[in-house]
Amino acid sequence: MATGRATSEDGGIAHGGLLRRYTEAILDREQDVGAARDSLIEAMGEAAAIQAASIVASFDGINRVADATGIRLDEESARSGANELITELELEELGAARSSDREVGQPKAS
Repeated sequence: MATGRATSEDGGIAHGGLLRRYTEAILDREQDVGAARDSLIEAMGEAAAIQAASIVASFDGINRVADATGIRLDEESARSGANELITELELEELGAARSSDREVGQPKAS
C-alpha cells in the first residue's frame, strides 16, 4: 500500500507542517514543545493550539492503553498493508509505538 509523498511540508493541510512539528514536540521530550506551541498559536490562535494538544493527548492515551493491553491490529488490517503504511509514515518512531517490538498483526511470543 503506497500513500505517496506530499509535495509540500503541509501535506496539503492548512498549517499541516506546524501541526506535525507540534505533535512531534509533544511526543518527543527532546524537542522544544514551547517553541512549537508558540508558532502554532501565532499561526492558528490559542483555541486551535488547545484543540491540537487535546487531540494529540487523546490519541496518545488510546495508543498507550492499546499497547499496555497488547492490542494489535487485526490480521485483515495487517494483510491489507498496515505494516507498510506504518513504515512509510514512520509511525514506529513515535514514543508509544516503541513499547512493543512485535510486527503488527503478529501474535505475542509465549
